[in-house]
Amino acid sequence: MGDIRRVLVVDDSVTVCRMVEMLLRKCGFDQIEVAHDGKTALDLLEASPFEIIICDWEMEPMSGLEVLYQVRRRPETRAISFILMSAKKEPRWVFDATQAGADCLIAKPFDAATLRQKITQLGGMRERELVDRAKSLGG
Repeated sequence: MGDIRRVLVVDDSVTVCRMVEMLLRKCGFDQIEVAHDGKTALDLLEASPFEIIICDWEMEPMSGLEVLYQVRRRPETRAISFILMSAKKEPRWVFDATQAGADCLIAKPFDAATLRQKITQLGGMRERELVDRAKSLGG
């Protein structure tokens, strides 16, 4: 799928991680790392680059929103695409995630087609950013 090669899945549920990993493989991804808490995810991000993070919102002791804040405040990780996933359905959830810098939201449970659609959206966003950047440089 496009230029996205390495994916980091973060969820404190082993079952959810396995399910998301399986769905990613159905979508054609094969470079997938898994973290079961926010600190481990941040450690993995320091060790090697990822193109996309799929992170659960409701984790302890560090929530997915806190992971997102940490990713966005670091210059070396700021540009990584971030999908925040949750069973939350309230409009406030969408607002909070968007304000924190999530590129995309996905409601649990989801299937491979929904995940593929969200990742495709991210690819389109990247293409538009590159086109806009080239226009601003006079290209």
